[in-house]
Amino acid sequence: MMLDFLLERALEIARRVDARAVVVISDEEVRERVVDDIVIFAAPKSYTTLLESAMSTIEETSQDNLMARLAERYIMLTQAKDYISSMLYFKGIGLDGIAVSVISVESLKGIAVVDLSKSRIQKALLECTERVDSRVMKAVLSVALSIAQKGREGKPVGTAFVIGDVEEVLKRSRQLIPNPYQGHPESVRDIKDPTNWESVREFAQLDGVFILDEKGLIVAAGRYIEVSAKDLKLKQGLGGRHIACAAITRETNAISVVVSESGGDITVYKDGEEILEISGSIL
Repeated sequence: MMLDFLLERALEIARRVDARAVVVISDEEVRERVVDDIVIFAAPKSYTTLLESAMSTIEETSQDNLMARLAERYIMLTQAKDYISSMLYFKGIGLDGIAVSVISVESLKGIAVVDLSKSRIQKALLECTERVDSRVMKAVLSVALSIAQKGREGKPVGTAFVIGDVEEVLKRSRQLIPNPYQGHPESVRDIKDPTNWESVREFAQLDGVFILDEKGLIVAAGRYIEVSAKDLKLKQGLGGRHIACAAITRETNAISVVVSESGGDITVYKDGEEILEISGSIL
């Protein structure tokens, strides 16, 4: 089978370049396993379907224009590289090395070597860690992903986290409801501790946003941001939560992470601009 052949070659390449992971994007079933300390991951079928659909569209719309077809394919492969990097980040693979990918869909079959250190997610995370501890960012993104994927009791939930520069953020926001974290010890407010994520998912249903300090301690939930969004340059169609969270990062040194209720995507803002978007269906 073609997929077996590609996977064998990918493992050979992975050994030579000292890669820790091989990601398989295929509409065939792939057994996740470890071979010679190399972890084989299977991308979810939802992403495989998306990639195949995009590739088919490129073939249909650019049949008479080879350069256009090549350019579109390059864009799709670049996006696939970023998808793979984000997926491995949430799987616990560090972004300082190399990964190998096997792509085996109807319109495209091949092997790609991905430099994780040059991915969009790594670039964004490095920008964020100038202000926020990397462990805090990992925890916030992980709980945000769980909210994006599962919602609450089967219902989609949108929420946001504003991290850092707490004093200035509090000056530009107000409490919508009594703060559920008021007076609680640090141990139950530390977002780096996964045992606290259930309460975060519960309070994510509240209106407003979470406020966290640089160490990952939750200062407040149910907070309403009051800042001007004038002249913000964001994508069209975003709701008030995205706009407010982007605006607060322009007026302070905070980082914002927003979970979209409608699409389940996760967006990171810094200095009033989007620096990263992650699909809620990444895993």
